[in-house]
Amino acid sequence: MKKSLLALAVLGAFAGAAHAQTSLTVYGVFGAGVRYVDNVNGAGDSNLTMSSTGLYSSNRLGFRGVEDLGGGMNARFTLESGFNSGTGALDNTTGVLFNRTASVGVGGAWGGVDFGRQYTNAFQTAVGYEPLSFRYPGLTDVVVFGVAGLRYNNDIKYTGTFGPVTVRAEYALGETPGSTSTNAASSISAAYASGPLYVGGTYTKRDIAGFDNDSINVGAAYKFGPARLTVGYANEEQDVAAGAADTKTRMAWAGVNYNITPALELTGAYYQTKRTGVGAANNHKRDYIIINAAYSLSKRTSLYAAIDTAKLEGARVLGFGTPTTEDRATGLSVGVNHQF
Repeated sequence: MKKSLLALAVLGAFAGAAHAQTSLTVYGVFGAGVRYVDNVNGAGDSNLTMSSTGLYSSNRLGFRGVEDLGGGMNARFTLESGFNSGTGALDNTTGVLFNRTASVGVGGAWGGVDFGRQYTNAFQTAVGYEPLSFRYPGLTDVVVFGVAGLRYNNDIKYTGTFGPVTVRAEYALGETPGSTSTNAASSISAAYASGPLYVGGTYTKRDIAGFDNDSINVGAAYKFGPARLTVGYANEEQDVAAGAADTKTRMAWAGVNYNITPALELTGAYYQTKRTGVGAANNHKRDYIIINAAYSLSKRTSLYAAIDTAKLEGARVLGFGTPTTEDRATGLSVGVNHQF
């Protein structure tokens, strides 16, 4: 009996130690806002909408776990789902539960390798020099959402941070029978962060439906006092058909963030997108300016308001690929954003 009790005590101690070495974090973003935009379609109509998937930052619910394997090694996973606060439904029409992230991997002092649906190298690197840190998704239309993409399925990614330098390399399987290159993507990136300076860049090569596509994305940020300056440039070339000229997209952007008070931040940013290619629909220019004010009610909750304007030429495409016959569109946004 005494031996049995002793065995149970030892097992309980090991179970407690194992539990202490594993951490699980539940996190998310929940927000909603109202947006008014004029000249949203070919008829020049205006529109007033309430974003139920997050206007300032996409709504999400996530689970992140890390287990200490000993010897400086760890195992980790991330599951993240987007949702519609108006209906409670998923924020995608295909019914994908963890459409934002679904990855698992191992890591150590040498870095880490993760497998699954993940953010691309281009996104993870450019967030450091994007003026709004990818707030207002879809409005700023940063070109990393083109060839380079925002996320990849079936992605194998290495990430290593050594002092001020972070390097990433990824390969997303195309899973096409008879070909390892069709619909596959690969990229490498590097970023340097030390003190007030951040510099980064990404090169991406991606096959889309059998055609080669290339993307380069570079930029920098510098912080001094209450201000931060950001600049970036992206160049993409997309094959559209055999023997046809490439579609080329070039984007440049610059912005400044300024903390008027510890709670109030003002951001101004300018983006220019130029696209050239075969056919009128592939030729357009977009000059976009946005001014945003964000006020923190607490560490987790903030109010925001923004005014933005887009000047359009050529095919006149207004965000999300929406065509319009007008040459200018102006928007007003206001809302609340909560992180947990």
